Amino acid sequence: MKIDLFLAADYANITGDGKLNVMGIFREINAQNFPARHSSMHLVIRLCAELGEYGLTRELNVKLLDADGSELMGLSGQINIPKAEGGRIPQTNVILELKDIIFPKPDTYQFVVLIDKVHKGELPIYVNQIVPPAQYQG
Repeated sequence: MKIDLFLAADYANITGDGKLNVMGIFREINAQNFPARHSSMHLVIRLCAELGEYGLTRELNVKLLDADGSELMGLSGQINIPKAEGGRIPQTNVILELKDIIFPKPDTYQFVVLIDKVHKGELPIYVNQIVPPAQYQG
């Protein structure tokens, strides 16, 4: 399996006819206070099968790591790779809705994708501390 697309977004879905819809793509999260909670995000992963994988089942693992490589969160599941049709390389779209992710401090984090325990790619997420604007004292 190869990663064709890997991103974080505010929302994503797949239509009945297989179209992938993505809204609000981001790589940065800004927060005033820490630990910071991100209420909802969607990870979108499009995987392309390689020759010999068509019609097989693979294990997908997605981990959120901090800058030191410590795992903050992990998800796993099985993905079914479609069979090739019409000479086209099979693709599988995976959308993971993540709720209430906690980022302990401002830093660079990354989501990592493993297929059958083999690293396939990563997505950095930059979590920044922002200073609230000063209040007008008029």
